[in-house]
Amino acid sequence: MTYTGSRAFAGQGSQLQLGAGTPASPGAYTTVAEITKIQRSGSKMDLVDTTNMDSIGAYREKLATLLDGGEISLDANYIPQDVTQQSLQALFDNRTLAPWQIVLPNSLGTWNFNAYLGSLDFDLTTDKAATLSSKLTITGKPVFTPGV
Repeated sequence: MTYTGSRAFAGQGSQLQLGAGTPASPGAYTTVAEITKIQRSGSKMDLVDTTNMDSIGAYREKLATLLDGGEISLDANYIPQDVTQQSLQALFDNRTLAPWQIVLPNSLGTWNFNAYLGSLDFDLTTDKAATLSSKLTITGKPVFTPGV
């Protein structure tokens, strides 16, 4: 195989979108305004210790059990009059499980997942733009669909 250069990409142009329907039937998606950062973290696998008297060489043995999809953290320019940002407060207030997707730039692919809005904060300072930050707690399996 001949190396033809890196396929790395910049996140510019990525979108975080909220489905209009339910997790079972997401409907049309709407882009949340002025997102500046999207980060997924906290994905993990639970492991149970199954070590016993016959474990070879006194090494621990483990069994994989449940998977956790983690969280999506987002930062945005805070635009209080924007309806897409206002909808975040409603999701939080109502403890709503909602369908979400992250659309990667240049048709690279889409991540679809269901999540609760676990936190919603804003930051108002005199020397910077007002910002909004939030964490989406993923429930169930996130699914990646590669682009073309």
